Amino acid sequence: MNNKDKQDLELVHYRLDEIDKKIDELKISNEQIHIKSNERLKFIKDNLFNPNEGLWAETKLNTQFRINTSKWRGVVGVGFVALILDKVWNILQS
Repeated sequence: MNNKDKQDLELVHYRLDEIDKKIDELKISNEQIHIKSNERLKFIKDNLFNPNEGLWAETKLNTQFRINTSKWRGVVGVGFVALILDKVWNILQS
């Protein structure tokens, strides 16, 4: 092995060491980003599917409200129609 080959080998070894360091830095960076992503996803999951305070609970309350109001809407609507017909009938009778 001559001097040129030794220099080339040292250069290759140096570059491999640098690549290894960058890979280690990327692993650390990816772990930190993964932790942040997990926190964000947990926040979103809690806001969506929390049965007491999340969007799921609000949707259930909204659905229940619609069911309750549709029951009363029919009764009140029939009452108003009956009142209007009664007034029209009274006007026609007089």
